[in-house]
Amino acid sequence: MLRNLLLTGAVMSSVLCYAQKSIDKALEQITSEEQAKMFIKEHKELKGKYFVFNKEKHNTTLTKELFEMPIGRSKVYESEYNKTTYKVLNKHETTYYRASYIFINSDDISEADLKRLKQTIHSKFNQGVDFSNLIKRYSMDINASRGGDTGWFIEGKMPVEVEDELIRNNKNHYLNKLFTVDIPEKNWHYIILKTEEPKPIEEIEVLKITEAI
Repeated sequence: MLRNLLLTGAVMSSVLCYAQKSIDKALEQITSEEQAKMFIKEHKELKGKYFVFNKEKHNTTLTKELFEMPIGRSKVYESEYNKTTYKVLNKHETTYYRASYIFINSDDISEADLKRLKQTIHSKFNQGVDFSNLIKRYSMDINASRGGDTGWFIEGKMPVEVEDELIRNNKNHYLNKLFTVDIPEKNWHYIILKTEEPKPIEEIEVLKITEAI
């Protein structure tokens, strides 16, 4: 009986070793987001996840170590029960933009009242009223509760008319100066304060898998 148990243990150990080598080999061949997501789909038991870490937003000990690693390198962390592997798939810089804004919905506002409202906001700002106070008083969307700040964002996250000015016509607008973007067909109006110049931020694409030990 002891012999059978030893044989069974040896077989199981061999199977686990083979499975581990198979996983390691598969990981070595993954070099893109598409391959990573396919691997995650095919190996659900590994609880795989695909991340894009942003150097501006993600500032932990782990991400600092991952940003220092070359593309293709993996880092392994082991606990009593799990082995977690992070593989750096790619590194790149993405340009981010930032502004604050007041949003006005003119569905129930006359053209004359809308014009006066815009003039009032511009006048108060030019008189030195803090834009964050004007946002809290006049802005009509949920972002007003966050001070109207867009946070760092990439192209494709804002209405295209706003992005045309903040991104494609960025050089036409100066820091801490107001400008207006109107979207008449939707009755949407944005009074925008450019708060930052465009900023290239380093990002890394990472595959994470977790194996039971």
